[in-house]
Amino acid sequence: MAASQARRPPAPATVLVVVCLALFMALLDSTAISLTLPAMRADLGADLTGLVWIADGYVLVFAALLLTSGSLGDRLGRAEMFLAGLATFTLGSAICAYAPQLEVLVAGRIVQGLGAALVTPQTLAILSHTFPTPKDRARAFGIWSGVSALALLLGPVLGGLLAARWGWQSVFLVNLPVGALALVLGARALLGRDGTARPDGPLHRVVDLPGQVLTVLWLGTLTFALVEGSRFGWGSPLIVGLLVVSVLALAALLVVERRVAHPMLHLELFRSSTFSASTLVIGLVAFGMYASFFLVSLFLQQTQDYTAAAAGVRFLPAMATVMVTAPLAGLLAGRVGSRVPVLAGTLSMGTALLLLARVDAADPYSGWWPLLVLFGAGIGLVIPPVNSALMGSVPAERAGLASATGETGQQIGALIGIAVLGALVTDGFRRVVADGADSAGLTRADSAELARRLFAEDGAADTAASPAVTALVDRALTSGVHWGLTAAGVAALVGAVVALLIREPRTPVASPAAAADAETAPAPH
Repeated sequence: MAASQARRPPAPATVLVVVCLALFMALLDSTAISLTLPAMRADLGADLTGLVWIADGYVLVFAALLLTSGSLGDRLGRAEMFLAGLATFTLGSAICAYAPQLEVLVAGRIVQGLGAALVTPQTLAILSHTFPTPKDRARAFGIWSGVSALALLLGPVLGGLLAARWGWQSVFLVNLPVGALALVLGARALLGRDGTARPDGPLHRVVDLPGQVLTVLWLGTLTFALVEGSRFGWGSPLIVGLLVVSVLALAALLVVERRVAHPMLHLELFRSSTFSASTLVIGLVAFGMYASFFLVSLFLQQTQDYTAAAAGVRFLPAMATVMVTAPLAGLLAGRVGSRVPVLAGTLSMGTALLLLARVDAADPYSGWWPLLVLFGAGIGLVIPPVNSALMGSVPAERAGLASATGETGQQIGALIGIAVLGALVTDGFRRVVADGADSAGLTRADSAELARRLFAEDGAADTAASPAVTALVDRALTSGVHWGLTAAGVAALVGAVVALLIREPRTPVASPAAAADAETAPAPH
């Protein structure tokens, strides 16, 4: 009787609810945070570098551990890894919500990133096992995809509304009851009921420990150098040394992954030009998309003086357009292939970002909101077809590896994009402040302090009260945002060039069911 109970499959509806709750939390926080950063800066006294760490601390751990997490789930149990990740993410949310200072908040974001990395690779594998028939599985995967898209699209709007009504802490506080509910339901539905086979042997023969260490070293040193380069100086021994270490770690990673028995990163997948091009396009689009959320939010709140709620609502044109164009892009890719919509989407996105880089602080929102529509249309046109091309470029039995690799490429693109664009904003701000210091009546010391803190209200009270200084700050911040948006636009246009390498697959596009049954459970992108 006990053995029969252990083999009894979990209640499908409960499993679907648990998986969607966890997925919604993890993805919502990845975009909602952009609307709360100015409020965090005011409460915690952070400069722009600190804000970048709040965003990148999460993405760094997520990107670095994502591939290994899938292997750990196969070896230690997908349900156990899922619940451990859910508990970790909820704990990280509590740390963030009650953080008394910037360093604690960044630590909480790192814990959240660890939880998200443990959760996301397990979701499709759990659903695949729970819904064994093709019809039920397709329905479950459709709901999963809808929840993923909804979380990413609603993030900026909900983040702004929550921050304006109950403070930035509320963005993290809402995760606590949701996470607790998901843990209780998940423990009852999943533990002891996972019938999937687990590979035998020591953990080090299943998990690529050398590859994981080198990945953390590569991304960690690169991120620190990019984020802190403006603070320490780009020519300082520390920053130059970290960049050198990052390059060496990446080179060593590529060598190791060719030789280990169970590589974390399967380099043979990149022999396909379509797979390589699709992965690179995903990374370049993420580079521009996530960082642009951050920059446009900064511009709306700090330069055009919108509240967090008002700024969030002003993201709606982009979000609504994504929801309309994404399904159409999937249909279009089915008729003309993936390359055409991906090319059109990256061109649309790049053009919108370059035009947004020309919006001045005095330009009313009513005059430039159509650019957000163009931006959203680009995102919607790219995402479904490029993922279709990625999955269709590999055999069905490698679909899980392909999906996890594409998701990792997206997270690395977002990680580097936020760091690079944050550095461009900071450097652009410093240059304009230094050039305009005399006309604003600032001494050299005042100018250096203002540039260091980035926002006038963080400086001396008499400095913040000067209309000339306020105008200088607005002009300097707008200039910095322009530099960042220009870089994001160029990245999208480079993606358009890369999209020309996408070819229609000779093998059928892998289904989500095949993806979930592959060696590594895929993560959403």
